[in-house]
Amino acid sequence: MLELLPGHLDFKHYSIIIINPKNKKQRYVYFSPKIAKELKQWLKYKDRYSDGEYLFPKTRGTKLQIRNFEKALREAGRAVNISVHCHQLRNNFAKYYILNGGDWFTLSRILGHSSVDVTQKAYLDFTDEEVGKKYQKHSPITFMKI
Repeated sequence: MLELLPGHLDFKHYSIIIINPKNKKQRYVYFSPKIAKELKQWLKYKDRYSDGEYLFPKTRGTKLQIRNFEKALREAGRAVNISVHCHQLRNNFAKYYILNGGDWFTLSRILGHSSVDVTQKAYLDFTDEEVGKKYQKHSPITFMKI
């Protein structure tokens, strides 16, 4: 994500094309209209911060290094008294995507996994309370007129 260019954004379809991911399979990731608004604001502001070609450049315009981004994220977390790291954000997204009614197949595509099995093995850490809430929300018995 640190190699993104503004041209990789597609505001019409709320998507970003990932050109060279870890698995070498180009794919799209999606963002919400709320994030689109924030990205548009950033694009207006970015030139005052840096003249670099990257969507999120360093002040000198060069590519932000992963270790520097991770450090900045940890420091931002400490500032609000929470422990946070990049993969944790991905894990939380996946977990809440499913808890909010998303399906495993689509989540697998979003995350760029090779199969649904890979996704399920990586993200099957729901608490009993979360499983119970999900059951109450989606149980067919809830919708039966008996």
